[in-house]
Amino acid sequence: MLLSDGVLKTAVRKAVLGAMLVAGPLALSACGFHTVYGDHSLSGKPSTRAQMESVSIDIIPDRIGQVLRNNLIDRFYQDAGRPAKPDYRLNVRLNSYKEDLGIQRDATATRARLHVLADYQLIDNKTGKTLYRTSSRSIVSYDISEAQYSTMVTEQDAYDRALTEVAEEITTRLALYFDRGSVVQSAKDQ
Repeated sequence: MLLSDGVLKTAVRKAVLGAMLVAGPLALSACGFHTVYGDHSLSGKPSTRAQMESVSIDIIPDRIGQVLRNNLIDRFYQDAGRPAKPDYRLNVRLNSYKEDLGIQRDATATRARLHVLADYQLIDNKTGKTLYRTSSRSIVSYDISEAQYSTMVTEQDAYDRALTEVAEEITTRLALYFDRGSVVQSAKDQ
């Protein structure tokens, strides 16, 4: 039985696609690709999730600090809750400022940009040494309306969006730090 040209092409495409589906994951695993939150039991080191759950988060002053800390708590302690004897401590310093944009002739602004900067460090509770230090930033903008309540609500929403972005970045960076099994940074970085 002879196959038509279209049927043959379809069969070849399916065979190639099937081979790619099998070979793709094998190729990725061969190059060292793995999930950050995956099971590390074969490597002998604790999972990234377990290490994230062994971090206590210091109190961050002010209302926006409270919101950021709550966002971090929601991301860090998904399985076991807060640690009784944490191995690490996360210290965060938070700064924010607003700048007016879209200045009209009467010197009123129609738009604002909010900058939120978090400098943070991961500290080993046993030695007191700083293991990882960096910063995360978020810049969001919002409209300023003539109605004061409306502006207050949009500004609060801008803070919430910025703090969510910063919490996501901090969580991702620390997860990657733990996943890579990083060592203490050199003194010049501290």
